[in-house]
Amino acid sequence: VLALLETAQATGEGFWQWAAADTLEYVRRDLTHPEGGFYSAEDADSVPPERAADPGARKTEGAFYLWTAQDVDDLLGADAGIVKRRFGIEPDGNAPHDPHDEFTGRNLLYTAASIEEIVTDTGRSEDEVLQVINASRRTMFEARALRPRPHLDDKVLASWNGLTIAAFARAARVLDEVELDAEGGLRAELLAVATRAARFLHASLWHAPSRTLLRSWRDGRATIEAYSEDYASVVWGMLELFQATGSAAWLRWAMELQERQDELFWDEGGGWFGTTGRDRSVLLRLKEDYDGAEPAASSVSALNLIVLSHLVPHPHWPEMVQRTLGRFGDRIAGGARAVPFTMAALAAHHAGLTQVVLVGPEQRSDTVALRRTLASRYLPFSIVFPVAGGDAQRELAELLPWVAPMTEVGGRSAAYVCRDFTCDRPVTDAGELAALLEA
Repeated sequence: VLALLETAQATGEGFWQWAAADTLEYVRRDLTHPEGGFYSAEDADSVPPERAADPGARKTEGAFYLWTAQDVDDLLGADAGIVKRRFGIEPDGNAPHDPHDEFTGRNLLYTAASIEEIVTDTGRSEDEVLQVINASRRTMFEARALRPRPHLDDKVLASWNGLTIAAFARAARVLDEVELDAEGGLRAELLAVATRAARFLHASLWHAPSRTLLRSWRDGRATIEAYSEDYASVVWGMLELFQATGSAAWLRWAMELQERQDELFWDEGGGWFGTTGRDRSVLLRLKEDYDGAEPAASSVSALNLIVLSHLVPHPHWPEMVQRTLGRFGDRIAGGARAVPFTMAALAAHHAGLTQVVLVGPEQRSDTVALRRTLASRYLPFSIVFPVAGGDAQRELAELLPWVAPMTEVGGRSAAYVCRDFTCDRPVTDAGELAALLEA
């Protein structure tokens, strides 16, 4: 999701925004616990719909998501041609390889043709094509909902929840444009989902008296003391949520989690061990350096500390970042493709981060204009967060004293662009802010 969001900002192409929004809608709809945490996964296998009534039916890979061309023809009628062109649906199926014969005659939907290509092929207007595709997606979604669902893995894992909170919170900042969310409803929903999940983690997986994060929750019971990756991911999620809301509570918890992670896992040679070392059955304490499906704990933590140290001056955090990046320098030199998140931290370390603070009531039109200017721009080396004033600003200033004097300007919302805690003259106009960011 973060890759989609950043691609949308870097290219200005709306397709990537919609892909990110659709992905998060699936998580919200199908992988969210009623109290707010995120479930782990759904299985790839399920009973094929044509065998739903057979109690002995064998589950097959992707059955819930696959379509035959005949399925689409029967369901959509005259609109089927446009949908099949858009999503690459072929009469004999579209699997390039099928060693187990599970995809014969079946199609996995993907974006096979652009809207412009379909307009050219069909002679229909762009609005007509979009209306057909949007209406057909809803019809197909409702038909698919009648199929046997894949099994749900309903564990709530701290690390994966931290990553998912980060995705929802970042999306709330990025998907905040007139074309996508004119009334602000999508942004509000994304923020609500992220905030509920963060509250769930704090209430269900954090034991405040012992300052201990737990790794897994299911059916009301939290178990297993968290690993380094859990702390790192939840800190990341809280930092993203802070940037989306400006709430001191999430920044405070991020700092507390970071300090606890350092106590339990930090290696003076650089980087964070995966385990605490208290379990005598674990003979070696290892430090993961591979950024695979999940980024390594040390990669995430290095970037977390870069963000934190540009918010809160700290005597040790900058040196810890340097030691970590130095520790993994050989890994970067020998195979940078295997450590992309470490590379991102390295780039941020060398570039330094700009602080952009937006001061003003959240819903007021001038605040929204400034916020949407920020949303439309790819700012990989910036920390962006709002300050609403009043009690919220006073609470935040207890952690970040440098935001205390920031105010609106002439009764208008203002953006402060700062570097190393020294700020330029605040601007109140969206055009001025855009020019300042591009300077």
